[in-house]
Amino acid sequence: MAKIKNNSFTLIETVIFMVIMAIVLTPFALLVATVMEKNSHPLAWLTATALAEHEMERVAMQRYSAINCEAPAAFGAPFTAYSYQVLADYVNPGDLNTSVGQPSLCVSPGGTITDYKKVQVKVTHAVAGTVTVTSLAANDW
Repeated sequence: MAKIKNNSFTLIETVIFMVIMAIVLTPFALLVATVMEKNSHPLAWLTATALAEHEMERVAMQRYSAINCEAPAAFGAPFTAYSYQVLADYVNPGDLNTSVGQPSLCVSPGGTITDYKKVQVKVTHAVAGTVTVTSLAANDW
């Protein structure tokens, strides 16, 4: 009788292969999880930037005299994870980066009134951090 040659793997060889693959693939699985977590941040940052620009457009539509600080507030659904704050202060016409009001960037009733206001919209998210959009409002009488 001719002996049949069996070229298949034994159970022990298969188990050893599976253990080795598990050991080798575990770091790669952790790497993929880390990369996916890091890649979620740009979406949150882009959303925060778009929300900040939207709020700046809303503020820019107001009359010059109505542009003032707004207390921190949350956005409505589906952006409840984001909050925003509007800061405004009169600035020196010769140096638009120099505030002539309170250092907190809030228009103060007793401060020096100029024809220019520095307006900042800050949008905050736990993952994205804070995104700030800055603009200048001019009183064109």
